[in-house]
Amino acid sequence: MPRLILHIGTHKTGTTAIQGWLSGHGAALAAAGWHYGATDRPPHPEIPKHTSLYRALAEGRFEGEYSAIRADHAASGQPGLILSEEGLSLPCYHAFAPLRRLAEDYEVTVVGLFRRQDRLMESHWNQLCKQGQTGLSLAEFCRRDWHRKRREYDRILDFWADFARVEARAYDPGAEGGAVAQFLAAADLPFASGPKQLANLSPSMNVAALSALLTRHRLRRLVPLATWAFRGDRRSHGLGRVLRAEILAEVAPGNARLADVYGLHFDTAVPPEGEAPLDCPDVVALARALVRRIVA
Repeated sequence: MPRLILHIGTHKTGTTAIQGWLSGHGAALAAAGWHYGATDRPPHPEIPKHTSLYRALAEGRFEGEYSAIRADHAASGQPGLILSEEGLSLPCYHAFAPLRRLAEDYEVTVVGLFRRQDRLMESHWNQLCKQGQTGLSLAEFCRRDWHRKRREYDRILDFWADFARVEARAYDPGAEGGAVAQFLAAADLPFASGPKQLANLSPSMNVAALSALLTRHRLRRLVPLATWAFRGDRRSHGLGRVLRAEILAEVAPGNARLADVYGLHFDTAVPPEGEAPLDCPDVVALARALVRRIVA
């Protein structure tokens, strides 16, 4: 059967850079017998990822979308197909069940890059705050049932392993070649990624905390101003020792199973930080941001 590489993310593991690389290297992929599936169907035809697949699954329209994917692949003339959508890493097992159909037509390899769960929570909360999409504090965000389920990586991979080969890697933001190189290695694609590509960068955690406060008080329009004011700030952590330890203890049994079953190992390093989660910007950082704004 033809091969299908299905890149499922996860969120905040360089997916934007990976999708941009795949979209921009169609000729090189074709020369090696691969086709990066068309990404020009709604709801976001301007973004080089397969949002149409995720939306179709969410709305119960998989068969129609799958027909479009198959037709596009056939028209390419290439034996291999690559699809990428980080939303597929979510624990939506019922909605994603139709994807088992892929194994009837393809030899499926699922590729996933994973941040350690405490780091994922910080990074994803940061992004949603930056976009004005949440007014939750970091602690509230982490303790929601949905986000607890998102941290169950072993269960997520079990779903895929039932009908596909799984290649899971721990994401290293400092690795040479960045996320693109890590994805290409995991997918066993014979390409060099070139220089590390940076995309969709997260601002300071102080920015995220202030943005959440602004959104919570219906001042979302001021979020871009907060991002600008804190542009020199570099705080990258905010969970605090207590909440970080709580998350790591919660995921420890699943992570032990990840190592045993999927060969996915996370490091054990924790950053130096205070006890409590970051609920509002650090006072010194806020003062500097206000001075920067006044001077400007």
